[in-house]
Amino acid sequence: MLLKSVLSLGLTLWLTTISAFGQKNSSSREYDLVIVGATFSGIAAAINAAEYGHSIALVEEHDQIGGLMTGGLSNTDFISFESLSGTFLDYTKRIEQYYIDKYGAKSTQVEDCHAGIHAEPFVTLKILREMLAEHSNIRVYLNHRLKQVSLGQPQQQLRRIESIKCVDLVENETIELAGKVFLDATYEGDLAAFAGADYRVGRESRQEYGEPLAGHIFYQGGRILNGSTGEGDHRVQGYNFRLIMTDDPDNRRLIDQPDNYHREEYLPIAEVLQDKKVSQVFATRGRDAILRAQMIPNRKADVNDIKNAPVRIAMLGENYAYPEGSPKRRADIVKQHKEHILGLLYYLQNDLEVPEKYRQEAREWGLAKDEFVDNDNFPTRLYIREARRIMGEHIFTQHDATPQQGTLIVPFRTDAIAIGDYALNCHGVQPPSLYSSVAEGDYNFIPPPFQIPFGVIVPRQFSNLLVSVAVSSSHVGFSGLRLEPVWTSLGQAAGLTAHLALEHEQPVKNVDINKLQDLLHQHKSKTTYVSDIDGDSPFFEATQFLGVRGYLHDLYTLDTLAMVDTVTYRSLWGGQYAAAYPFHELEPEKELEDDLAQRWIQRLKTEGKQAQAREYLRATSTPSRGDFLQKIYELESEKSN
Repeated sequence: MLLKSVLSLGLTLWLTTISAFGQKNSSSREYDLVIVGATFSGIAAAINAAEYGHSIALVEEHDQIGGLMTGGLSNTDFISFESLSGTFLDYTKRIEQYYIDKYGAKSTQVEDCHAGIHAEPFVTLKILREMLAEHSNIRVYLNHRLKQVSLGQPQQQLRRIESIKCVDLVENETIELAGKVFLDATYEGDLAAFAGADYRVGRESRQEYGEPLAGHIFYQGGRILNGSTGEGDHRVQGYNFRLIMTDDPDNRRLIDQPDNYHREEYLPIAEVLQDKKVSQVFATRGRDAILRAQMIPNRKADVNDIKNAPVRIAMLGENYAYPEGSPKRRADIVKQHKEHILGLLYYLQNDLEVPEKYRQEAREWGLAKDEFVDNDNFPTRLYIREARRIMGEHIFTQHDATPQQGTLIVPFRTDAIAIGDYALNCHGVQPPSLYSSVAEGDYNFIPPPFQIPFGVIVPRQFSNLLVSVAVSSSHVGFSGLRLEPVWTSLGQAAGLTAHLALEHEQPVKNVDINKLQDLLHQHKSKTTYVSDIDGDSPFFEATQFLGVRGYLHDLYTLDTLAMVDTVTYRSLWGGQYAAAYPFHELEPEKELEDDLAQRWIQRLKTEGKQAQAREYLRATSTPSRGDFLQKIYELESEKSN
């Protein structure tokens, strides 16, 4: 009780402080930017817009900021470290520094945080609070549920949101927040839906966008199996909680029998174990287990579902009503998922039908006592992998992440605002049927790193609404975007878009994409995947600027990229993280090749600039790739003296 009281007091003081900063009148309800959803994406938008002095309201239905990042998802999903940038990379550096300061640079905790990508939830909460508290012009409204959206007079024949009404779930009062720009950073797309934006729930057919992975599908080992119809439907991929568990006896809490426990629901698990269809209860990798235990600092694990395992904690088919559900319907689905996973663990730890080997292993793990102390040590958020998708100026599909034929490079986007580096990945939408070991709707296809265009965050027909999580995409496209690093990058882009729209008093869709990209690059956010140039490199802004103009897509010729034996996935530590994707490096110290120099020169806009580039080559004995790229950047961006 003492620990709960101290934490609650700390939260109250933090909210009081951050709420008071930057307000001429504490009762003011008018803001430049109103963000619904204090996910990491919403937080990234808030802090990036706040840097330019805008007043910001950050509204959250739950009693905690951070969404999944503070609610159990502590093993962050991406493939290569080279894809991380901007606000998300800043967060990881702060996480790593926290563990260095607390435990020492050579500590096990620093090693286990893996450069800040794995953090205990309470540590992530601390860091995100600190990031927000650095900006006095952000006000956070926790426990405020969206109730109503009011539209004002259209702007340039576009619908315009004037204000929103929210219910204070603690005081049972309704407040109204007026704003100039609004951002939906919820997992569910609630603000956009309330405003009347077009959205989709479920799966498109294979025919709609010509996506091979679309619709009703059975997929295994990189092949689409017989019985796959490609038909679209209302189904969404499975949800589950991400438990934080530990095998530390001093911090371990075994599972109590949950409410509404029905033993008969779990009896089939005993048959799976007796038939040795799995060899263990917990596994750090592979599929030969019931639960995925992904380690984080201090002997804890982020426990997740295992795709296509004989026993699942994702309740496939039990979440279809969630995206458009009322608060009560959603709460019922959340409760059902909670009871399912706790019941499963209680059964594994206690039931005599479970072979002793597995029962003993299960009892070695329990909920971490020092996590979620105000929520009975249980995660605060259900992992909503997919809900609504708000239709925007660009619909991201499988084709946006598909390499050009015969190459390892995806088509470049001049309007890119972020990059992604993860599989098109779905945990399935229905339990196994036609194939006993394959969930219908499950797939996993790893493309090269890809660019994400501006239009995915801009809903159709609105002048002042942005969306950074429930973004415009097909079901298949969304399965490659539904990751916290990507959502955070899109939140950062949305915050900077809001700034430009406010500064120039224009609809968000009319923001100058070149100015937006320049701001992103200044904030060290990547719009092009260049594997050996990070934000600390003197070539960073040049590579990012020229990357969205196509200069780096011909760094390697098609003949080079057509090498069929190229290994594109080299795992680090035997897990999902991998070395940098090949043929995406600049190698700035490498001596400049004549043919590459000529290709870059030909891309320059005018003959005069081309002549200046040739003169630079004549005056430089052995120019490097990096030096010439910098010269091209100066000419292309008109930053030369």
